[in-house]
Amino acid sequence: MASSSGHQFPSPIGGAPLPVDFAPSILFSVLHALLLPIFAWRVAHCRTRNFVLVGTLAFTIERSVLYALRAHAAHDAGARNSESLETYLQTTLAGGFISIGIDLMQLTRALLVNATKGSDMLVVEVKSKMPDDGSDTSLSSSEVAKEGFAGLEDHPQTRARIRRVMLAASILFWAAIIMGIVAGVDYQNALHSRAHADLVRQLWYASTALGLILLSGLAVGAIWACSGIPRVPRSSVMWIVLVAALASTVAIYRLVVMRFSTTSLLSDAPGSLNSLDSKITFYVFHSAPEYLAAAILITLDVRRVFATGLWGDRRFRDPQPKV
Repeated sequence: MASSSGHQFPSPIGGAPLPVDFAPSILFSVLHALLLPIFAWRVAHCRTRNFVLVGTLAFTIERSVLYALRAHAAHDAGARNSESLETYLQTTLAGGFISIGIDLMQLTRALLVNATKGSDMLVVEVKSKMPDDGSDTSLSSSEVAKEGFAGLEDHPQTRARIRRVMLAASILFWAAIIMGIVAGVDYQNALHSRAHADLVRQLWYASTALGLILLSGLAVGAIWACSGIPRVPRSSVMWIVLVAALASTVAIYRLVVMRFSTTSLLSDAPGSLNSLDSKITFYVFHSAPEYLAAAILITLDVRRVFATGLWGDRRFRDPQPKV
């Protein structure tokens, strides 16, 4: 049963699924589903195969399901009144842009780390058969030179700093996701308790603000890398900044609308986020940007654009030369 209580609780982001939500929900469900064959095609070909975007893949599948459920609830009063369904919707909506940010961070790390590697380090990786950039592990050291890697200056200290910073960023990204999940799971309790309502709002703000700070940091760091680190392609930085900007748009939208409260999920009072204008704003500034961010990452050949291998850069330190 939909909540209708005397106390106010945070208005559900996107509002309750109403008949007006049916068409846009179907559209976004289909659009996300259409990204899955593209990802499968990338994985099927060895030159474009990567598993760095596992989070984006999970996001795409989940969004296809989420919008299908919203479309169903738009024309089903029972589903529309379900507090459990609304709790699920709020849980997953809170973490989508952050999961994209985690994958973008991994790609940025791979790009910057590989841009600091000199000829000697590339030879060590080839001999250890553990390259991070998707290069052919069968190459000999002489062949590495022929590939155009001869004379490249190595920057081990910069590489170590990048790895430490990205490790810290990864931990913070996961902290943001966990806070968003806790807030989402507690949303049903917030419908009936002022204390839980306050907790949900606080966690929403903390999670979203942290995600926005991290995404902004990625964009700024990538721009700095253009001049601070040798061999960082400007085109790759452009993609990082674009995806970060799209994901940040979602965060900014959420920060703007989180202040609104309602006394009923189906209320049409100001601030309930159930008005037509509120619905349009949700699809324009929440649904569309996160879809575009995911679509860019999935359709790009990220192995080429970000110089990454199957799993990105997963090392804490460089491999040691074999004696």
